[in-house]
Amino acid sequence: MRFREHRTPVRVLKLSIMAFACVFLAGCSLKESATETAASQPSIPTQISSVTAYGEGNYIETCRAKNVPIPPDWKRSSSEWESHGNLKTILLTPNSLEQTPVDETSFASIWSYAPSQGRGACIALGRNGGSFQIICQNATTGHACFWGNDPSPAESTWTPATTEIPITALRDPVRGFSPGTAACTECHRGNNAFLYAPDDPTWATVLRPEHPRSTFTTRVEQSTHQGHATFGSTTITYPRFIPVGGKSMILDNPLSTTTGCSGSCHELHIEILKKNHTVEGYVRAPRPMGPSCAENSPADDPTRNCYER
Repeated sequence: MRFREHRTPVRVLKLSIMAFACVFLAGCSLKESATETAASQPSIPTQISSVTAYGEGNYIETCRAKNVPIPPDWKRSSSEWESHGNLKTILLTPNSLEQTPVDETSFASIWSYAPSQGRGACIALGRNGGSFQIICQNATTGHACFWGNDPSPAESTWTPATTEIPITALRDPVRGFSPGTAACTECHRGNNAFLYAPDDPTWATVLRPEHPRSTFTTRVEQSTHQGHATFGSTTITYPRFIPVGGKSMILDNPLSTTTGCSGSCHELHIEILKKNHTVEGYVRAPRPMGPSCAENSPADDPTRNCYER
């Protein structure tokens, strides 16, 4: 994400916050306006892919048929859901890595679930604003499913005191998410469904666990949907996740056509990295995960080792 050099500090701050406003929200509602397009685009293809998975009726069964992990009901006391604690830096409301504790306005807690068979991951996130989302993804096909609560009514609002949430109590693309929200993949696009800042110490325990689980990985190892990104003289091809949508919310994962985190966190992370520092009027933001972010990443990918301890 490259901003015009003549923009004022206030303008840069506003754009930086907008760029990160769609992170890990199953019902993300902010889109980047065409007027926010940067002066120069990164070298990323602009073709649109129409690959998507569509389901009706029982969303859980549609996801299961695509080999997406189906998690047990979320319980704070469950041994199946591993707690990772609270995020120290959050793309939604960027702060400093040195800021302790995290500002209450950006409070978020993370849990992960390893499937009992196959390979993949489920990640649950609860925010202080009352929202609670679960994203599950299959590693070998790239299919991913989304669930989220409606934080408006008191009876479905998540709080740090919440002890249990049945998966069937959450909304999905078949039932429809909370009113006024946009499709999940307006924000969650790229090489996997999870928008991480791999240099955050809490996300690090997900990506680089001290005790790895044999079936757990947040990577997409292969899929029928391919993306491309260029780093210097190196162009890489990488699998992209395939979202499972529904009759109320059609989901797809097109290749990036605009700058900013709204729809392109994974592809455009190197542009974001260039602004990942503190200057007057700019909020230091954590770097998002790159499009390959693994052993096949080119040497100049700044997050190439995000899966390595």
